[in-house]
Amino acid sequence: MKKTRFRLSYITLGVTNFTQMFGFYKSLGFSINKLSKNPEHPFAMFEMGSMILALYPKALLGKQAGCVLGSRNSAMSVSLNVSEKGQVDTFLRLAELKGATITQWPFQPEWGGYCGYFKDPEYNLWEVVWHENYQFPSDSVEK
Repeated sequence: MKKTRFRLSYITLGVTNFTQMFGFYKSLGFSINKLSKNPEHPFAMFEMGSMILALYPKALLGKQAGCVLGSRNSAMSVSLNVSEKGQVDTFLRLAELKGATITQWPFQPEWGGYCGYFKDPEYNLWEVVWHENYQFPSDSVEK
């Protein structure tokens, strides 16, 4: 039997207010990969290096998945690695300007690096992190 290969390629956030959340992530400078033109089934995909961040209405995501999704998202965090330490502070300030709530200003955790946290307008938790030993994959380097 062949061994199954895995690659995490998408993170889909179920959102309540698609228009607001799309505007929020677009205002952070995330590059649009694909955007639905169907108002009955809106979705957006943003390029995030070797991954895609997708936004999909929570009710449609629940229907597709065959379950009811709760009203607030707080069970996990999404980590956004940046290439320079100072970009952690810069990105957190930008996120706050665009409507995010800073939950933890940057600090140096025990494991090294430098990070801070914010919640987007629908309470999805994000970590912005820089680590001196993190190597960006060659396919995600800006050219």
